[in-house]
Amino acid sequence: MYQTMNIYLVTGNKNKRLEFERLMKDELKVEFVDVDLTEIQSNDIVNINENKAQKAYEILEKQNIGKGKKFLVITDDTGLYLNCLNEFPGPYIKWMQKCLGSQGIVDITSKLQNYKCHAICVYSICNGTQTRSFKGVTKGTISGPRGPDSFGWDNIFAPENSERTFSEMSFEEKNMVSPRYKAFAQLKNYLLEELTK
Repeated sequence: MYQTMNIYLVTGNKNKRLEFERLMKDELKVEFVDVDLTEIQSNDIVNINENKAQKAYEILEKQNIGKGKKFLVITDDTGLYLNCLNEFPGPYIKWMQKCLGSQGIVDITSKLQNYKCHAICVYSICNGTQTRSFKGVTKGTISGPRGPDSFGWDNIFAPENSERTFSEMSFEEKNMVSPRYKAFAQLKNYLLEELTK
């Protein structure tokens, strides 16, 4: 199998990188780059992430990362949408969790007696002329915090029909229902179809 262009996943997050590597399983060669990006302020997670992909492409093109060859960048973003807060924080979950912590988010849902939520993960790709996105959605409830506090809000999100949080699941169990895996599966299928011969 021949890969027709270089692929760069833009992330400085070690956990995202490790998870991506485990999911890709050497089927495509992907390099990881850390680019400092300023996110636009929007409630539309697809719009935010596509803008990041376009900015990342422009920055890497200026750095001549492709050395004159075509290349593609991948960015990703996640959001957690709480029913009790009219779908807030959405794409602002990182900042909410930084301010309140996992327990603070659990406390809010408990006080409002509405634990329902959904999580979204979006992968966006940009090749300099086109931008495309792949979205995964998982319904669930806020619970816990339970399990290791190692990856975002995994220790407070229990997918629908599960008593366990993502943090309490094995990698394989989590990937059966996670929004990241749902988005990744679409991305991977597209890349294998479009970029290999």
